[in-house]
This record gives sequence, structure tokens and C-alpha cells, in this order.
Amino acid sequence: MSLADKIESAAKERNKPINICAYQIMYNRLSPEDKKAVDEAWKKGYSANIILGALRAEGIKSSHESIRAHRNGFCKCNKK
Repeated sequence: MSLADKIESAAKERNKPINICAYQIMYNRLSPEDKKAVDEAWKKGYSANIILGALRAEGIKSSHESIRAHRNGFCKCNKK
């Protein structure tokens, strides 16, 4: 795919209405193994700081605010 095609594709995706939050978008992009690791970490009661630190160490962007909003049900995911 050429750069022009990638830009066009990204623009089309960007203009779609999104009904999920930044955390869910990030989570959806994880590999199945990484999703399992994150799910297990939440089940074990690990803090958002620990999980966020691990995500960032792997080069995965997220934020305390997006995690907090999603975990507490205040994000766009619950406003469908």
C-alpha cells in the first residue's frame, strides 16, 4: 500500500463516528496474548499504574484518564 493510500485509509477511519473510548481502541489493537495479560492483571487487582507502566514499557500508548474513565463506566463506550 502506498503512502497516499495509507493516508486516505486513515482519513476515512478518522471520519467515522466512534462510539468507543480511547482505552477500548487501544485494547482492541492488542494481540490476543496481550489482551489476556491485561485481563488477568485486572482480575488480580493490579492497579492502573502497574498496567499503564507495563503498556508503556511495550510502547503502547494509553493514559490514566482513559483507563479510569473506562474502568468506572464514564467513557463513550457506555453512551451508545
